[in-house]
Amino acid sequence: MIFFYLLAFLDGLLTKMTDNFVDEPFKSKHPVLPYLTGITYGLLAGFLITISTEFATIIIAITIGVLIAGKIDSREHQFAVAALFIFASLFGFPAINFPFLVIFLLLGFLDEILNDFIDKIKEKDKSVNRLVEKVVSVRLSLEIGAIAIGFVTGNFEYFFLLFAFDLAYNLIDKAMPLFLEKFSADYGPQLALDLYKCNAKKLGDKKFVEKILNEFPAKIGMQKISEAHIIEYKAPKKEDSGLSGFVIIAESHITIHTYPLQGFAKIDVVSCKRFDHEKATEILKKAFNASEAEAKVLYRGKHYPSEIKKAKQLVEKERSTL
Repeated sequence: MIFFYLLAFLDGLLTKMTDNFVDEPFKSKHPVLPYLTGITYGLLAGFLITISTEFATIIIAITIGVLIAGKIDSREHQFAVAALFIFASLFGFPAINFPFLVIFLLLGFLDEILNDFIDKIKEKDKSVNRLVEKVVSVRLSLEIGAIAIGFVTGNFEYFFLLFAFDLAYNLIDKAMPLFLEKFSADYGPQLALDLYKCNAKKLGDKKFVEKILNEFPAKIGMQKISEAHIIEYKAPKKEDSGLSGFVIIAESHITIHTYPLQGFAKIDVVSCKRFDHEKATEILKKAFNASEAEAKVLYRGKHYPSEIKKAKQLVEKERSTL
């Protein structure tokens, strides 16, 4: 039985790896890998559902739910679902507990509805209690349902299988950024952030913008290596006047340009290592009391060498020309 839980753990790991591999810039550099992990987790899930009523009930309920909700929007995951059902069709479906399948299907929908609800609230620029948001994002409805079924029937297999799968899923979710940072062959991300309907007083406050630049790097795990530098610009058109500032960080740099009369700020966070773009956006949006935010993430230096020796040679060559 332990081996069975290990397989469920491995399936969760491969599922989350595929989630991450289909994102840029990794996908464009390693286009085959997400298909391999996707098909592998699909085949593994297919094997598991042929030998376990509990796993079959859970997986089929979740699969039907995400298909109906339109959440499987990448070809790699679609291949995985196809592999699952092809394997099961060839080797036979086990007996499925249909009442429990319906329960898990409804609980899966509940998780999706709650997460969509939180996302819509955030899109409307309304604050969400961080604890509530965290609890909803963990998607505990299925686990709670599985525990309830265990107490009623004495069969806790549903819970243990879900726990093994979700444990791997969440572990790889935490570890994957480090993996992607090491194996993605690019210089790093650039967050291009536009903030609208900001607090005009804050946008024009030189000391405030300087404070943001000095304190913000540490909040997103960056190391500041210079003090912030601010320039006040008075443009021919008054509405184009504002502040421009930058701070040098070990990872690259951060710049802020403000337009107080327009309630607008444009910010760039350039880094040679991955960072939480959403967290960075929320911090800056809150700092300037922005009502709207538009964020884009670019991945710079596609041909930047990821190997230390090559990078060292490139830097030495560039410095010799200065």
